[in-house]
Amino acid sequence: MIVPLIAASFGLCTTALLGLFIYRQSAGDYRNATVYKKLYTPRGFLLVIYLRQHLGRTNSKRLALLLGLVYALTQFKTLQAIRRNIALLDPDKADLSHAIRNCVTQAENFIEFAELWIHSTSSVLSKLGNRTGLDQLEKARSLGKGCILVTGHLGFFELGGPVMAELGFPILTLTLPEPSEALTQWRADFRMRWGVRTAVVGDDAFSAVEITRELRNGTFVALLADRPFHSHTVPVDVPHGQIAFSTAPVLLSLLSGAPIIPVGLIVQPDGKHQIVARPMIVPRWLPEGRAYTLQKFTELVAAELIPLFVAHPEQWHHFTDLGISLSSPSSAL
Repeated sequence: MIVPLIAASFGLCTTALLGLFIYRQSAGDYRNATVYKKLYTPRGFLLVIYLRQHLGRTNSKRLALLLGLVYALTQFKTLQAIRRNIALLDPDKADLSHAIRNCVTQAENFIEFAELWIHSTSSVLSKLGNRTGLDQLEKARSLGKGCILVTGHLGFFELGGPVMAELGFPILTLTLPEPSEALTQWRADFRMRWGVRTAVVGDDAFSAVEITRELRNGTFVALLADRPFHSHTVPVDVPHGQIAFSTAPVLLSLLSGAPIIPVGLIVQPDGKHQIVARPMIVPRWLPEGRAYTLQKFTELVAAELIPLFVAHPEQWHHFTDLGISLSSPSSAL
């Protein structure tokens, strides 16, 4: 009885999603695709949770593998953008196999959302594998202020918030508005299950003032820097080009006095998540001025994160082109 039910659920979901993917095969920006608009919603996340609850972990992982393959093989323009992004890191890995694997690991990340939902909060730390540099977090806390945790779209980075909360660090996640207010609220509520607060940030000074206050009060603030949420960026070098990095972490550090720790979460072959905390960075104003200071310390932050991207390109999730022209102007915050 249960086997046919699993098979039917598997086949039904796969067929429906396959139809949506093929329907949007000629799409340009992935955010305009029907499947993105329909499934990147609270209902989409709840569907994933439902499937995980009824199919089990093994079959859910198989479903993620299949859907990742379907997405990769039907979204040609997105797949090409993934390959171009990987080429910025390592041209030898900018092949179809790595690009397809990138889509598959992103699909698996959605199963990880469901895993977080259905398990108790105390089980979060059991998801961790190797742990490197956690002493840096304690070192930052001993300074009496908060800390800015900077990461990229690498691995299942959403796990970082619950892990920090379980380790006893007060944590605030900075995020862009989601495509809908309902999804923004749903994801904020999702994080609050572990005591992880969410701040939806914009391009206004008020956000910076509030975040600076949080840092001075001892909060650890987490944000992504490799897909900037505002126009205030500087170009940073990757092995085979340049990408834009947000200057917000450096500016927040300069305003608050809180240090920066670059961090990464990487899925290990055994399915557990390796957490890597790199050495602390403490920006200071340089005599060459504001723009120079932001550029130089942002480059230091990027230099700690980019090797992680290079080592794991199949887990660096960007579906539009990141590369910038060497002559492209930047707008330092």
